[in-house]
Amino acid sequence: MPGLLAVAFAAGALTILGPCSLPIIPLVVGATGTGRAVRVAGVLVGFGVMFLLTTVVIAALLAALGVTTQPLRLAAAGVFVVAGVVLVWPRAADWLTRHGPRPAARAANLGPRGDLATGLAFGAGIGLLWAPCVGPLMAGVIAAAAVEGPTAGGIAIATAYVAGAALPLAAIAFGGRSLASRLGEATRGLRLRQAYGVLMLVAGLTVASGLDLRLQSAVAATPSTVVDQAMAADTTRAPSGEPQAVVPLEDLGPAPELKGITAWINSQPLTMASLRGKVVLVHFWTFGCINCIHVQPYVKAWYDKYRDDGFVVVGIHTPELSFERDLGNVRQAVADDGVTFPVGFDPAYDTWHAYGNRFWPGFWFVDRQGNIRHVHYGEGDYAASEAVIRELLAES
Repeated sequence: MPGLLAVAFAAGALTILGPCSLPIIPLVVGATGTGRAVRVAGVLVGFGVMFLLTTVVIAALLAALGVTTQPLRLAAAGVFVVAGVVLVWPRAADWLTRHGPRPAARAANLGPRGDLATGLAFGAGIGLLWAPCVGPLMAGVIAAAAVEGPTAGGIAIATAYVAGAALPLAAIAFGGRSLASRLGEATRGLRLRQAYGVLMLVAGLTVASGLDLRLQSAVAATPSTVVDQAMAADTTRAPSGEPQAVVPLEDLGPAPELKGITAWINSQPLTMASLRGKVVLVHFWTFGCINCIHVQPYVKAWYDKYRDDGFVVVGIHTPELSFERDLGNVRQAVADDGVTFPVGFDPAYDTWHAYGNRFWPGFWFVDRQGNIRHVHYGEGDYAASEAVIRELLAES
């Protein structure tokens, strides 16, 4: 367990390097730059508590109620937009203080008073917005928490992850304050507040519009030229011209039926029985998972290349994070990413459990007789996976 906690801590610290952290950095700088050091502490505590609550502690309750954090994320983005406007345009702060509702009036006061409360509120918003940045280690914890509820081990791993993530956030916050101090008195007045406001305004609008997730997908996705080159290079053939087997196939028993699918995208409802006679890749994924984003170009390329030969990809979208439980978000992500293969929405993890899947992404290769012949998790091994597809297609 201590070793796993150390890995979780390191994973949290390295998350800041991911593309999904880009909108978070200006929010941290803007939220902490106009207050005292106690606001930084408030931001870090608020971030950690909200992240743990929504991803682990009450994840099962949210899943059971069918409630997503999407409205909360949009509300948090709205708060950052309002805070940005207040910093950029001081008259807006005066108007909100005099005429706005009490919460807005308090939000408009970004001075030294109420630094801890302001920091906690901003930190909670950052915790909501940063949830898509979790890596593979936290993904397993979140999946278990969403289905079975929180466990002591899961909370310990998540806490270590949050502690690691808080380190770079603290360094960014204190570094920004130190830099502003060194720039001199002229930068510590209205202009500095306005600069912080612009950062928060742009970041808040980016999240509110969903542009952050689209940018993450664009930055993280493997260029199509790389996929084409990799697939072109994998042309190993036997002397007869048939695909040369490079992966030993197994017989792992009949593929379970698809269960609990509440909606289908790009297809009428499918069953494994209806797909008998075709080679099927049951692909477990979720649109916010960075590893799923990396593998998606390869999955789409396999589908396009072999679909006329009797190959079908059935994407099972099993949500990892709360906002991925919103079917509208899933439909938008499928359209934005140009996914054309059938996608089944598995919000209650029914098909996930039927297959005994454990991670995102998960690849289950099924032959024409409906038997599982190969399983692979995670990124990489693309040539081997394509070889499995060719071998199964070549079988009579």
